[in-house]
Amino acid sequence: MRKNTILSVFLFFAFSISAYAQQITGSVTDENGIPLPGASVIIEGTSNGVVTNFDGNYSIETSQGDVLIFRFVGYQTQSVNVESSSAMNVQLIPNKALSEVVVTALGISREKKSLGYSVSEVSGESINDVKDDNIANSLIGKVAGLQITQSGGIGSGSRITIRGNNSLGGNTQALIVVDGVPINSSGINSGSNDDGGATYRSSISGGGISDINSDDVESISVLKGPTAAALYGSRAGNGVILVTTKKGTNSDKLGVTINSNISMDSPMFLPDYQNEYGQGTLGAAPTDITQLTRSSWGSRLDGSQKLYYNGSTIPYSAQENNVQDFFRNAIKSISSISLDKASEAGSIRFSYTNNSTESILENSDLNSHNFNLRGVANLSDKLSVDSKATYFTQEVNNRTFGGGEGILGMVYNMPRNIAVEDLRNYQADNPATPEEFGVISYASDTTGNPYWMLLNDEENERRNRFIGFSKIDYKFNDWLSAFIRIGADITSVRNRSVEKPGHHFYASGRMSVGELTSSELNTDFLVTANKDLSDKINIVANVGGNMSKRTFEGLTNNGESFKIPTKFFLSNLNVLNAPIEAPLSIKKVNSLYGALSTSYDDFLYLDVSIRNDWSST
Repeated sequence: MRKNTILSVFLFFAFSISAYAQQITGSVTDENGIPLPGASVIIEGTSNGVVTNFDGNYSIETSQGDVLIFRFVGYQTQSVNVESSSAMNVQLIPNKALSEVVVTALGISREKKSLGYSVSEVSGESINDVKDDNIANSLIGKVAGLQITQSGGIGSGSRITIRGNNSLGGNTQALIVVDGVPINSSGINSGSNDDGGATYRSSISGGGISDINSDDVESISVLKGPTAAALYGSRAGNGVILVTTKKGTNSDKLGVTINSNISMDSPMFLPDYQNEYGQGTLGAAPTDITQLTRSSWGSRLDGSQKLYYNGSTIPYSAQENNVQDFFRNAIKSISSISLDKASEAGSIRFSYTNNSTESILENSDLNSHNFNLRGVANLSDKLSVDSKATYFTQEVNNRTFGGGEGILGMVYNMPRNIAVEDLRNYQADNPATPEEFGVISYASDTTGNPYWMLLNDEENERRNRFIGFSKIDYKFNDWLSAFIRIGADITSVRNRSVEKPGHHFYASGRMSVGELTSSELNTDFLVTANKDLSDKINIVANVGGNMSKRTFEGLTNNGESFKIPTKFFLSNLNVLNAPIEAPLSIKKVNSLYGALSTSYDDFLYLDVSIRNDWSST
């Protein structure tokens, strides 16, 4: 009897397995019947699953009552119950929610597939992976065709071009637009002119996008080519960089975000040097102070006692790392805090960022503070107001400059037997006579001492900048809306440069103090109509206008020959040159523009845009 019971139980389980376990086969295709290779088929609630082959076919062992989950990138996920049938063919529907939306000209958001030109977008998280004091440098390698040329010095601007130079002699840089408002990019091209100043003393100051805080950036869109930027006029003929900043997040609670980024800079590559021959010419080391030169064409570095640049006699030996030892490991620290809150009534966000950056050159550093406040008020279901104010202040101490008077020429041309630490003694102690005030250098010509240039001379800049806008949006109905916006960008820069008495080029010393102020005021409006004429035809029309006012003025005072060699102010100069004044210049541009975009069945698009500018001289 017991044997019969065991046999009955065994037969029951065998019958159950044969009744419910089954092999399901089928195919996965799109809405047009095209196979989808690589689609995943998973039993819900388990990790058991398979992937469709090249023909979109699959086979999986399952049981009645299970649920199969079908997934493929770009398509909606489907769930299908397993029944008695052993065949299961599934058609996946495209996920329209995945259509990529990008920000285009005038801040208009459009599906990327509807555009007839190239637009690339970079997220705010991407540019904050490794922070830089200049946000433009964080875009290097992230957008095809975008070329960023770094100036090298801290607090300096970067040259931004899209798809190469579009002009032989004029401006070739992209237009910078922040939250729909063009900003002043002056300063980036400083020192790039061909008047001789760039040859001997080029210094590229900051400005434009370099003053924008990366922690406040939501995304950056790059509009490539004149077609993409047509609505901005000829000013955007080289392309446009669109910066969209953050708003308050939609949360009932107060959000607090703290970020801190610390990194270290050091020289990656340095020139290769020979270490067989030392200071001198024609195979001979100098025997007199007047014979000191920059070149290393002297005798072999054999350790014998020979004349040193400071008048002493020391072993004539190679200092293999003298150039490398001149540079330091520089610390870059960028810290920020932001507070934000949002509700149906609106949102608000405040942020503060401090940037403390050292240069790889001693006594050259940057310190900046950025305050940003943005608020959105939804006054009704039709009316909203969006306002933002950003205040930026930055101080740069001893920004390096290039050209023939630049510091790197003094470092890279250093003879191979010079110990760089010895150059820290760049002037006699307690100098009293003009000779004692003179620079102590490793060569007897007009060669400077790099430590004199870093620790003794002054090259300082203070920049203050305000960027803000206020925008009123009104939605007339579900297809017609309009906005009016006022934006301002005001920059004030003060420069102070001092070459102290004893300088290798200017023995009596010289000094320059300059103040520059630039501003840009933009007032614009835009009316947008977005209406479906039928199930397949959609039309979007934009009509707007802009009034732009740009101003610039500056005043520079300079002179030379200090009366008292230890006091450095303008009234202490024996020779005070006539002030160099850039009188107030004003340029006004009034514009009207329009754009029409039609689409058929979300696959066929036609775009037309037009703009006309009326400009003052």
